[in-house]
Formats: sequence, C-alpha cells, structure tokens
Amino acid sequence: MNIKMDLSEILLYLDLMKRENRRPELNELKMMLYFLEDYQQVKEFYNSFGEYKNRLPFKFLAHSLIHFLEEYEECVELKKHILSKTKRNYNSLFIHQILLCKSQEEAMNIIAEAKQYDTELGEIWASRYDSIWRVKNNQKTWKEGIEHDQAELFPEMYEEFCEMKVKYFENLPLEQLKQNILNGQTNEVDSRKVGKVSVFPRSVYIKEFAKRMSKGICQLCDKKAPFIDKKGNPFLEVHHIHYLSQGGTDTIDNVVAVCPNCHRKIHQLELEEDLKKIKEKALVNINI
Repeated sequence: MNIKMDLSEILLYLDLMKRENRRPELNELKMMLYFLEDYQQVKEFYNSFGEYKNRLPFKFLAHSLIHFLEEYEECVELKKHILSKTKRNYNSLFIHQILLCKSQEEAMNIIAEAKQYDTELGEIWASRYDSIWRVKNNQKTWKEGIEHDQAELFPEMYEEFCEMKVKYFENLPLEQLKQNILNGQTNEVDSRKVGKVSVFPRSVYIKEFAKRMSKGICQLCDKKAPFIDKKGNPFLEVHHIHYLSQGGTDTIDNVVAVCPNCHRKIHQLELEEDLKKIKEKALVNINI
C-alpha cells in the first residue's frame, strides 16, 4: 500500500466521525490500528473512544486490538468487558493473557478459567507465559494479513478521510486553527522507540497550519509550489527546522512549508543561510 496515516490523522479521523454522529466500521478500525506505530499509540487510540469504548465491535476487540495490548492488566480488563457482554468463544483473549502473565501457575489458572467459557486450551500453553516476543510476532502476523486482505479497501477509506479532512480545514479559520494547536501543544519531545527506529508523532493541525501560512509559496526559494495536488492544493512539504530526531519540537515556530527540491536541499546541504531564512519565516507563525 502506498498510503500512510500518523496518529494525529487517525485521531482527527475519529473526531470527524463523531462530528457526523457515526461510529467507525470494522474495516475502518482495522485500517487505523494497522498504521499505529507502537503500544503507546495503541493506548492513545483506544482511550480516544472514551464512552464509545463499550460500543466497539467484539470482532475488532477480540481478533485485532487484543494482539496489540502489551500490559497484563489492560488485557484482563478487555477480556472481562467482552466476556461480560457475550458468551461467544474467544480463545484469543485467554491465549493473549497467558502470553502476558508472569508464571506457569498463573497460566494454568487461565487455562482452567477458559474451560468455564467452553474454551479448551492445551496444557502446552502453560509453558508460553511471559512471552512478549510472541506478542510482537502476533502483531506482525496480524499486520501482514491485514495488508494482504485490505490492500484494495484501505485506499478507498483513506480517500474518504482525506475528503473529510479537506472539508473540515476549509471551514476552519486560520486563527482558530492556531488556537487548536496551542491548546494541545507541548514543547516536550515525544519520541518512541520501535525496534531501532525512532517514531515522532506529527500533528496534522501543524502540517495544515504551515502549508496555509505559506500561501502556496515555498518558504525557502519563494517560488510557487511545483504542482497542484489531486485536491486542488499547492503541493508543498512540511519541514521541521530543528529536526525532531535531534530534539526539535512539533510546534508552529519550528515548521515551514517548502517545495520538494528545497526540502532535499536543506537536508543534503544544511546551509547556514537557508537555516536563517526559514527560521525567520517560522517566527512569523507566532505573531499572526
């Protein structure tokens, strides 16, 4: 798939759905979960449902979300919620709990509990306790399966989100956009390790703000964007002046919108005069 969503886009997608008074469908939930980068993002995603948590499809909770829970207590809480609402056999709930428990005795107790719900688990599972590596493998397997099964459907859903996003931002005044950013902005760098890769959440609001401030003009070379995208907007890329990987912040005073050519030039040459110019452009963001 040639699409990608970051956490801020996923949370915006959910918010826009709430504004339309509709709940995400199973495949939409799967797409959002697929693009989450780590466990912290999974928790933020799940917690964002608030009072709607209890209305999420059991199919999604028991066959998808459960694989991404890495804390024992949260797994138990989710299992209790599902089993209190349905009598269906969800062996994935008990298996995942075993993988997160800390002793063989505890694993045996879980196997015994599963029998009360007509779920037969072989005693071999008792030896698989405390297996976070199995949890990670299950996450990888789930994502591989989703990518195969949903390859044609995801772009269609993503296109729907893009249309919703464009409509929302078109009706959002610049001052209100800035205020929304400042209300939720933090100067702390929030980086997370996923394997050997650092993941930095970027705000969809900040990207929109930087592009709108540029008015379709590259903020380094001062030329018009090289082309118009499918939505009719000038195509510019958002650049963080002080790199996030080096402690920079995802804030309005640290972003500019530049053409792809200048973006690569900045990263390749790191010229002092370029840095000075885009810093000056970014300072304007604070004073509007």
